[in-house]
Amino acid sequence: MKLSLLNTRESATPAIIELLESVTLGTNGAQYSHLDTRRRISEADEPLFLTIERNEQLLGNVTFCRRDKNWYIRYFAFDNRFQSSGTKKSSGNSLIKREIESFFQKVLDQQEPVSFYAYIDPDNVKSLWMSENFGFETIARIATQSFSRVNPRNSIRIEKLTDWNEVKDIVQTNFSGHHYYFEAQTSKPPFYVLKDDNEIIAFAKINSATWEIKRLPGKFGGMLTKLIPFIPRLNKIIRPKNHAFIVPEAVWIKNNDSNLLEELFEGILFEEKRNLLLWWVDEKDGLYKTIQPKTNWGILHKLIGISLAHVVQRTNSEQKRSINNQPVYTSGFDFI
Repeated sequence: MKLSLLNTRESATPAIIELLESVTLGTNGAQYSHLDTRRRISEADEPLFLTIERNEQLLGNVTFCRRDKNWYIRYFAFDNRFQSSGTKKSSGNSLIKREIESFFQKVLDQQEPVSFYAYIDPDNVKSLWMSENFGFETIARIATQSFSRVNPRNSIRIEKLTDWNEVKDIVQTNFSGHHYYFEAQTSKPPFYVLKDDNEIIAFAKINSATWEIKRLPGKFGGMLTKLIPFIPRLNKIIRPKNHAFIVPEAVWIKNNDSNLLEELFEGILFEEKRNLLLWWVDEKDGLYKTIQPKTNWGILHKLIGISLAHVVQRTNSEQKRSINNQPVYTSGFDFI
């Protein structure tokens, strides 16, 4: 009799939600928990929940967002009792590994997706375990760029939009050629623009997120997390127990002008009554490469700098994606 631990569902059960809400992300660097998980699950585009179960107990879950022929791995979570220790090429949980590997290979052979992709923290040994044990390869690096202001200034040129049709042409013209560009999340408002004589001169689609920060990145991240509530100015930007911030995507700035970028980002913070913006962007992105050294990113950037995430993918050997120098599109939804 064939023993299978895997089940698939198109909606999340209470047990799946409970497992995902219990997850602490990160190991050696930053450590944090998402406080919006229940809502994010309900907002996931075309989700498929692959569960690992034994004796009616949920051991783990892999959640995919099925985006055409490419499946994004939104969650990869295990109950603490069954997590790998993080050792590379770990031999533990061999039955679970064989089952998941069989699933990946089966759907690729059937070309249900032609690729799986995910974002992982290279300092997170649990993420590396997933990547290395299931044949994923790194294809790009994503910068985590903070932008913070203690007292963000308003802009008289900023405008909040809710109609995708008003901004669709700008987004498609500038981003539709990026790898893994999909509009399922990008087309959802709100959108912010700067206008000059009714011409759009800067644009970003935004997402809002709330985390509980257990540890900040860096050598003194653990100590800093404990001290922040007592440090003036910095405690307006980081609130470890209930850390709310803005995540932009599809950022477009006319002429790659860093002053316009600062005006847009600061105006968004003012309008949203926030003090921090985290922008995940491919380090090859033309705008980012141009404005990164010219922009005043704020106090948090001076403290923690830039951390990098890796884009990893697994494809059918006949459907290899050629990344070359084209950036990967980063949907803010995928990081929060």
